[in-house]
Amino acid sequence: MDLALNKVLVAPSTSASGQEPARFTVVEYEYGSDMVVLCQQIKKSPRKPFVHRIGSPIKFSHEGYRHIINWDEFSLESQGFLDGVHTQYYRDMRLSQNIPRGDGDKIKAYFDRCQKLEDKVKLKLRTVEAFEQFPQRRKAFFNGDIPTKSLQGLAKSLGVSYDFVWDTLCRYYAYGQCEDALIPAFGNCGKNTQLPADTDEARRQFPKGRGRKSKSTHAIKRIAHRGDAETVKRFKQNDLPTLQYHSMKSLCRQYNAKYATELLFEDELGNKYWDYVPEKYLTPQQFITRLEDACKNRAEFERIKRGAKEFRNKLRIKKSTVMKHVVGPSHMYEIDATVLDVHLVSKFCTEEKLVIERPILYTVIDVATTMIVGFHLSLNGANAESVTLALFNAMTEKESFCKQWGFDYRPGDWPCNHVCHTLVIDRGAEYLDKKMAALIKSKVGLTSIQITEAYVGRAKGTVEGLFNKLNRMCIHALPGALIKGRPKAKADTSNHACYTIDDLYHILVHEVIAYNKDTVVKKKLTQEHLLNGVSPTPLDLWNWGLEELMGGGKTVDPKSLMAELLPKRTGVITDSGLKLKKEKITYQTDNKKFEEFRQEIVLQRYRSGYEVEVMMLPSWNQHLWFKMGQESSDIITFEVADTNELVKNLHFSQAIEILEELSVFESNARHINAIEESIRVKRQIDIANSNIKQLRGLLRSEGKSPAKGRAENTNADRYAQAQHNASIVQSAISGLSTNN
Repeated sequence: MDLALNKVLVAPSTSASGQEPARFTVVEYEYGSDMVVLCQQIKKSPRKPFVHRIGSPIKFSHEGYRHIINWDEFSLESQGFLDGVHTQYYRDMRLSQNIPRGDGDKIKAYFDRCQKLEDKVKLKLRTVEAFEQFPQRRKAFFNGDIPTKSLQGLAKSLGVSYDFVWDTLCRYYAYGQCEDALIPAFGNCGKNTQLPADTDEARRQFPKGRGRKSKSTHAIKRIAHRGDAETVKRFKQNDLPTLQYHSMKSLCRQYNAKYATELLFEDELGNKYWDYVPEKYLTPQQFITRLEDACKNRAEFERIKRGAKEFRNKLRIKKSTVMKHVVGPSHMYEIDATVLDVHLVSKFCTEEKLVIERPILYTVIDVATTMIVGFHLSLNGANAESVTLALFNAMTEKESFCKQWGFDYRPGDWPCNHVCHTLVIDRGAEYLDKKMAALIKSKVGLTSIQITEAYVGRAKGTVEGLFNKLNRMCIHALPGALIKGRPKAKADTSNHACYTIDDLYHILVHEVIAYNKDTVVKKKLTQEHLLNGVSPTPLDLWNWGLEELMGGGKTVDPKSLMAELLPKRTGVITDSGLKLKKEKITYQTDNKKFEEFRQEIVLQRYRSGYEVEVMMLPSWNQHLWFKMGQESSDIITFEVADTNELVKNLHFSQAIEILEELSVFESNARHINAIEESIRVKRQIDIANSNIKQLRGLLRSEGKSPAKGRAENTNADRYAQAQHNASIVQSAISGLSTNN
């Protein structure tokens, strides 16, 4: 056998593998010597050159099989390493012979690809040159004696990885020891690959299949062709719009079920027997590739892959921030609700511990400063009543409200009683279009309402981020807290519940005031703030901006504000008093002005019923309120005439589902006063210990798990809260107090 440098030893074909024969390049040989250096040609995973004695059998692995073949069975061939497809592709790129036609971006991308490929080849060539500077290093590499640290030092000096050096050297010696041996085979892969026209052409081009074998069946997946691409395109146009959102694998199953199955036969009983068609079946990866090709752009594919909701919420391009449209404090408020992650107990526990439903927290926050301007807790689910009271709390003074819940209020602790210019809401059922439109037309001062896109939580990023921060700082540390993702404990978390709704009000008031004072909000700072020495806390930003940018802001009389915020109903004036339309409950009052007005209505031309607009709380039916004329400031309070006909707990729809996960809001809290925080936590612990001591002697509900019976347990607390809400309305209308 006439051995020479770069000649190739070709092993005989073996029936076991059924693949192309193994090939070994002669890397180094001296005439008359009995030793030769060989290197096996494997594109995917290059093998290291090795020293072999001429005439001895060669042991090697090929296509997953181990072989031992005698030396005499090998044939010797001369190989032109410069005639490969990848080499020709690289040369054409360097000579700019295949410049694509089209717009400038396409041509620029082509030249960028050319330059990237050329730079990679040059880097590999520098690696080989640096390695072969020392002949003893080459010999040690062939003999397997080269230290790993030597190659690691070489890789570090070149700024590449150890694997990159190893792969480059093996390819260099296996494919001719020249620059062209380092060219990757990019010319016949990726976007340059052209699918066969049909199944027959695919079999002719790839008679032994393509890709790696299956681990289970050792079968090669069939070759996709242009017919599959047309079928997937038809599936996208005709079938995909009728399907709900599923994963890619589920869509692939739907595709194969319709286009890659056939009916074998139907028996006498009408049972149908189906089987798949191998020539039409697509693997999930093949289906995904064909589906991506069928889409107009990457955005359309991602919308199908992730679903329209997630695509709009996470992948939509952010063009600007909300601060671009905000003048200063009290210019724009955001309002939103969340179900708090904490279990509560009824404050009417007498004989047993009653776990009630989790409350919903409505929060109103100022966009310009992230100042929490108001909040409200609801046990009646998401409804317009809670929105009313949250906005009322945000736009009225807080002294009486704070004192009611046990906070020693000092002037300036929570100076938020201003009406906003713009209110940002979502598409929740509690934000009724008619109610909001009437609020704009009123004399309160609100001039516009922005309704965010459905399912896009980041459109209200300020208030959404606050919910996350509130959970981390306070709620998740309370007994009875429900932490999502935490391993399931032996006992339900509601077993640890000990706070009532009143206790939660007490805790939140302290936490909100501490948040407004201590939280650092660097993103809200401007150059004007820095020049005037304004601290980056919500309270300082609010106080400075309200005077310097908003002229002190706008305030409204609580009575007028409540009259505009209360939900409206249609009432009918009758002989006996005032009734709600389509309701049998009669309301009466001792007000002389209304009695004169009613008598005039009844005795004249409106005997069948005179309709007027009244105000009421959906969850409280013992009172309603009537305004005497649009220009009048007199608001008359009505009480139900017959308490036996009360319909209790009438309210809007129950709690709406929270459709969006709370986005993470990271803030710097290094200025939080540790002493005040410890005092707040101590106060919470004292309340918990006191309540636990009182609840310890109560009986638990027999035969009930903690998760059951909460709706029934909540009734008494709901009634008490509704009574309290009505007292707020009555106080505002009477002008005695706004929150007490």
